[in-house]
Order: sequence, then C-alpha cells, then structure tokens
Amino acid sequence: MKYMLKMTKKVTRYTQTKEQNGKETDQWKKEDGGSIMRKSIKKVLALGITAVMALSLAACGGGTSGSTRTDGADKGAAPDSAAAGGGYSGKTLSIGIWGGNDQESAAINQVKADFEAKTGAKVEVKVYTDYNTQIQADFIAGTAPDAFYIDAIMFPFYSGLGVLEPLDPVEMGTDAYYENLLSAFTAEDGTVYCIPKDVSTLATYYNIGLLESVGVSPDDIPASLEDYKDFLVDLQGKLDEKYGKGQVAAMTYNQDLARNIYILEAGGYSVSDDNGNARLSSDGVVDNMQFMVDLALTGAWKTPTDLGLGWNGEAFGVGKAAIMEEGNWVYTTLKNDYSDIRFGVKGMPTYKGTQYSMSFTVGWGVSSVSKEKDLAREWIRYAAGEEGMKTWCTGAGCLPSRADVATAMDVESDPVWKVHSDMINVALPWQKGTTIDIINSAYKNFIPAAFKGEQSPKEVLEQIDKQANSEIANAM
Repeated sequence: MKYMLKMTKKVTRYTQTKEQNGKETDQWKKEDGGSIMRKSIKKVLALGITAVMALSLAACGGGTSGSTRTDGADKGAAPDSAAAGGGYSGKTLSIGIWGGNDQESAAINQVKADFEAKTGAKVEVKVYTDYNTQIQADFIAGTAPDAFYIDAIMFPFYSGLGVLEPLDPVEMGTDAYYENLLSAFTAEDGTVYCIPKDVSTLATYYNIGLLESVGVSPDDIPASLEDYKDFLVDLQGKLDEKYGKGQVAAMTYNQDLARNIYILEAGGYSVSDDNGNARLSSDGVVDNMQFMVDLALTGAWKTPTDLGLGWNGEAFGVGKAAIMEEGNWVYTTLKNDYSDIRFGVKGMPTYKGTQYSMSFTVGWGVSSVSKEKDLAREWIRYAAGEEGMKTWCTGAGCLPSRADVATAMDVESDPVWKVHSDMINVALPWQKGTTIDIINSAYKNFIPAAFKGEQSPKEVLEQIDKQANSEIANAM
C-alpha cells in the first residue's frame, strides 16, 4: 500500500525543552510544525486508515481484536486492575510518545517497568521527534503504536479520522478524572476516545523580594483583572523609581491565543463560529481585546521579548518581572535555575466576574487498528490509573488528572502545586475545533500592531479574520 503524507499541520503543544541560553532547563515552550493540514491530505489519511482497517480485519478473522475484551475483565473494572500475568504474559505492546526531559524519561521508564512486572507483557516505547508528522505517517503505513499520546488541541482532528478506538467509560473508570479534562477527549456524541494522563494550569506568580522592595504586599495584587490596570501602573512607577525606568516590568504576558482566549471569549463570545471560521472582529471579542490593549499601552504589562528575554520564566527568574501568569512547568525551573528568587503563587484573577485559567492536557489513546487493543487498554488503565499516574506525575513533575492521585501525592501540602491544582476546575482546556491553529497563527502575526498601538483592535482583528479565513477556505 503506497500512500504519501505530506504533513503541513501547525501543531501547538506544550512540551519541555532542554535549551535555554545554552543551559539545560525544564522550560516548557510551544512547538510549531508548519501550517494547517489541507483537507485533501486529511482525505488521504482517512483513505489510508480505511485500507489499513480493512487489511487488519481480514488478518484478524473479522476483527476479534476489537473493543470487546475476551478475558471477562471489562465490566466494573477499576483503572488499576493490571495483575501479574493477567493473560498478557509474552505479549508485546507498543506505545508512542514525544521526547521530554530526563525526569520525564525516567518516569515513563518506571511506569513501563512496573507495568511489565504486573502483566508479564513487554512494552516497546517509540519516541517521536516530530510527533504529529510522524505518527500520521505511521497511521497511513499501518505501523502506528498500539497506544499513544494525543494532545487535547489535536483531539478534534484525530477523533474525526477513525484512528482512535472508542473507550468504554466503565472499563476505563472515567468517573475518577476531572470532568473538564475528560471532556477534552470526548466527542460530541459522548464517545470517550482518550484518557487524560496529566494536566498543567496557569496561575499567578509574584516575586516577593521585588514587591517588598517597593513597599507592595502580595495581598495588594487585585483579585480581578479589571483592577489590574491601576495596580500595575502604580507598581510600575515604584519599580521605575527604585530600579530605573523600564528595567523591571510590573508584569509579563504572552501574545498567544493559548494564553489570551479566556479573556477574549469572556462574556459568552467566541473567536470562531460553528464552522471553524475566525470571527475575532465581532463586537464582544473586540471589546475584550480593547481591555488587553489598554493594559499593555500603560507600559506596565510587557512581553518577555519587550525585555529582551525568551519567556516569562526567564524574565521572572532573573528579576526582570515582578508578576507573571505561567504554568506549573515553571516551578521546577524556578527551583533549579533561579533558587535565589523568593516567590509566591496565587490563583488567576477573575474577569467579568468569573475566574478563569487555562489547562494543557494530553491523553492516552488506542489505535483503531491495533492487534493488541486489550493490552493497550490495560496499559492506559494502569498508566492513567492511581498507581501509574502517581509514579508518572511524581517523577515528571506534573499535576495528576484525577483527584484521588492528587490526594495520594499530597498535592495540598505544597502551596504552589495546591494553587495549580485548584485552578483545574476553573480552567478552559486549550482546544477549539480543527482550525484554531490557523487562527492562532494569524493572531500572532498581526496582534503585535494592536498591542503597540499602531492600529486599533478592530482593524487588527479584521486582518486576523481575513488571513485566517482565507487559509481555512484554501484548506477545504
């Protein structure tokens, strides 16, 4: 079977990197993999999957390796039901992941070793370097792993291709997972396709030393975003007087929908319509953008680039920003690379009366053409179950996607982890249809002009809509 996949999908995911100014860090950053996949390529992928499924069914005698288990362990099974032997001894399971830092590698290897010991199965780990490009090529070739990562932002795309095996909620113990995280991997018809393995959320970090040096208390940080403008302007004036004009920013922010969408959509508005077309120039979104622009034009709300630095964690770590909104991935960086910084963490502010955060989650899925579906589901039940998830999250330094694991890890005892964990229930998963990457690309191209005051928010958002919708139309 000869199918070619020319991957041009722009993927935004948060993963750890080990390069920052020539040093190893635990910084998380976005990785982009090109522009959106064209609909014709999607058809090629779907056609390839259909052919692979047909061949698989023929080879398996009509699909006996489908979603129905044959060992009688389905109904009412708890997520941690993997047992020694378990009918899997001598079997081999392949799993697909993307690379992480040394902590993540050690953690996944420990989960793998524990699972192998419990089941007698062998687990082969395939680490992708260009995940979405390579795994789609594997889908077409019929060589995709039995179980693999799916980023929440990519779930709407993959769930429409037939590459994911439906999962039984009772068998997978879905009631144990935070509802808003599980919903990120649930299709509109209610079918669950992936189980969230962990989560990261945004919270508000503040530099205690910088605030105290200018007579400001952490308690003075407003609870509502609407009150930030006056507070930040006052704080910026004090910082300028103490350290020199523009030397230290009151707060840093990012010009990215992954960080801005909760503000732009506050009040029931949307950056896209039901067909996935961009509609940022609609009145409600424009008003919310105006709020952000007004904040930026005070000079107290700056991007890390404005400060000549790479990301919020670096700006905060070197003492160039008093406050930042950042994900829990920054915690390890601050402890390891900027241990002299005294900092605190509090929840995200409210906006228009509602508290928001953003969550970034990844799930485990099962290949629809896997010959080891039972074993793949058993892997997920263990890796995303109480024991396996505790091992993974403790080792990798991330938040669990289920409350019982948070309790087992004693997350509440760490003030930083507690705040991020508390943000899970108010967080919006970074996911919005199949076109959000196109819209975000256009957003990042044009939005600096608005934040610099070079054009009005309305003008810039109209340009974003025009570019994004042109690309979306070309993809049809």
